[in-house]
Amino acid sequence: MLPSTSRQVRLAVVTLVVIAAILMIAVIPFIGFDMVNPIVKAQQARIEKFTTEGNPQAPLLAYTVWLVSFFFPFWSTMSLIAGITLLVIALPLYRGERWTRGLALLCLAVPSIGGAYMIVPWMNFIGGGFPPAITIMTVGLIPYFTILLAEKVDMTQKAVDFFVFLMLGVTAAENFANGHAAFRILYGHPARPLFAEGIAITYFGWLALWVGMGLCIAAIYLLGEKKVSGWYAGLIGGLVTMVASAATHYVRHATNDYLYGALMGLSIVVMLLIPVFKQRLLIEYSG
Repeated sequence: MLPSTSRQVRLAVVTLVVIAAILMIAVIPFIGFDMVNPIVKAQQARIEKFTTEGNPQAPLLAYTVWLVSFFFPFWSTMSLIAGITLLVIALPLYRGERWTRGLALLCLAVPSIGGAYMIVPWMNFIGGGFPPAITIMTVGLIPYFTILLAEKVDMTQKAVDFFVFLMLGVTAAENFANGHAAFRILYGHPARPLFAEGIAITYFGWLALWVGMGLCIAAIYLLGEKKVSGWYAGLIGGLVTMVASAATHYVRHATNDYLYGALMGLSIVVMLLIPVFKQRLLIEYSG
């Protein structure tokens, strides 16, 4: 947190961060791993049903079971690592040491992004009930925004931080989910290794979107440190997201997911190009 923030506020925020860190270590991994089998079993049942019916979607779901069984544990394990990191930096974060702000935001973005991704397979294949991934996402989001909004800064700074860091995180999650879908279609298509009509774009889509995700995540850390490299990482990430999502949507528009991704990327580019946003993101202000 910024050193200008009062000691009492820093103590309250760091207490919340420590609670989140403990949950990221002791709870989130179990939630993430426990979601795998119900989703995979539902996916296998749907693949079997589609195969019996001769539905051409069956091969496109073939890789979904492997992707879910890999990435759910991946994000759960990354959340555990991020939780350990938060515990290690808790004391310097409380002291207001500047270098901890970006790292704390980065660590809290991990369960937020991972949880957002996990919601979609749960809703698509399980459907009813409360998605456990919402708990994972919430554990990260609450302290993430608390760090930003509890700092002793004016309302303009709070608004800039809220919208920019919100869209960086949301866009990273959208990019991962859309890249995941493109990868599944690319390698699950029965024509592969040939490119069937409308399939080549999915290679461009999954790779560019995952690179865009990485740039957005890097921007969270670097802009948290108020570094100009973070502004560039965010701008490039937004542009990559916008171009890759728009191109993929143009070719494959069965759903609007890629269109939403393009609009998210555009929102980042627009905000970062507004002079007052750039100034507020890179220069420290206090209220």
